[in-house]
Amino acid sequence: MAHSDLFSEFPPHSESDWQAKIEKDLKGKAFSDLLKTDANGNTIRPLYTGEGLDLKDQPLKEHPKWDIVHEIVVNDEKSANAEALNFLNRGATSLIFYLKGTENLKALLENIEIQYICLNLVLAAGLKEISQQLQDLVKERDLEEAELEGSINFDPLENLARTGNWFQSEAEDMAQLKALQNINFAGMRSVCINVNHAENAGANHSQQLGIALAMAYEYIYKLNLKSTRGFWVNFAIGSDYFAEISKIRAFRRIWQQMQKELGLNPQEVRIYAETSMRNKTKFDRYNNLIRSTAEAMAAIIGGATEVNVKEFDLSYREAGFFSKRLSLNQLSILQHESHFHQVRDMARGAYFIESLTEDIAQKAWQFFKEIEVEGGYLWALENGFIQKSVSAQADKQQALFNRGDLILVGANKYFNANEKGEFSTETSSSESDKKPHTFVEALVAKRLSAALESQQISQIQN
Repeated sequence: MAHSDLFSEFPPHSESDWQAKIEKDLKGKAFSDLLKTDANGNTIRPLYTGEGLDLKDQPLKEHPKWDIVHEIVVNDEKSANAEALNFLNRGATSLIFYLKGTENLKALLENIEIQYICLNLVLAAGLKEISQQLQDLVKERDLEEAELEGSINFDPLENLARTGNWFQSEAEDMAQLKALQNINFAGMRSVCINVNHAENAGANHSQQLGIALAMAYEYIYKLNLKSTRGFWVNFAIGSDYFAEISKIRAFRRIWQQMQKELGLNPQEVRIYAETSMRNKTKFDRYNNLIRSTAEAMAAIIGGATEVNVKEFDLSYREAGFFSKRLSLNQLSILQHESHFHQVRDMARGAYFIESLTEDIAQKAWQFFKEIEVEGGYLWALENGFIQKSVSAQADKQQALFNRGDLILVGANKYFNANEKGEFSTETSSSESDKKPHTFVEALVAKRLSAALESQQISQIQN
């Protein structure tokens, strides 16, 4: 059977042709009347075509593979080790341990084949000791350091924004981080940028990306880095599905652009994504499973390399085994049943997402430049520029929620006053971490429904 071009008999039409057709059907209304601006300031059009889109040479993940994360706050090594082994056997491929810095790594990682997983260690102290223990463990197990993959997460710039203070002092924190760069863990990322707090504090997509670039540039300058090979970036993913897909994709573009501007050899950035806490509710909490599943999908389609689904009941109690297992299962279904690990860039060529990616990238680069005009990340925190910018956006989001334009089922829509549970009012993690005297004003994380739920809880209890 002869092959023929089925579309050859149809004349091509430009975007202006389509707009003219739409305006004709609108019977006198202008095409511009259909344009909408979303909560993040992006213009959403009713029509997208490939005109003006340059899809060549866009950065992609090296592999379609992504890792299923299980996180553990370490209170004692034995129980943390047992939990890690349990969830590795259930399908986790990445572990993130939150450490105090005094732990025994040999006991914590007993029987865990660290060369076959992603190993992420989050520290606020004890960086030198933990790093040395990891080196000793690698030698004891006769492993090659290049076999390890993951991160040693000591991020004083994030701690400064979230709590208002350094871990110790600027000089001491940077000295510790610089010493870490001299340890030869080829697969372990040692310059970690945690921007998840910005999403949870109410920053929009372009602000989150701009802040991430500003933090990266600050570390490059302070540590005198000649390569971006060691960077690991953590984003929180919210509920604006297509925009969150575009956010991750946009970051890869502006990351490439920053490296080019600085004359650095292009290196792929490792992107860790976790589900947002800002849109999670205490009431009708099983809706949080739906929210976090969509957020995980957005992270994967956008190109994250590690994905962590926060537990659905974390907004009002410490997560237990049941909610931890559900979080793992959400990702397992996406990977093993939906096959989200088989394509590098599923959104490529989708005109709406490509256009939104470019819009967010341009706005993010502009916000990055605005931070640099203020003197860079540290000065922009000290003079309050970043805090004011994020706070203004957070206030807009809160106003939308308060008047019912931004709906969270179980909170400002379909609230169930008869729901049973142990609820209490809350203090945000950023508020509880903040010391009495802070170096800068902290970026405070706050759930959109927190104030409303406090009123609802009071009504129920009374």
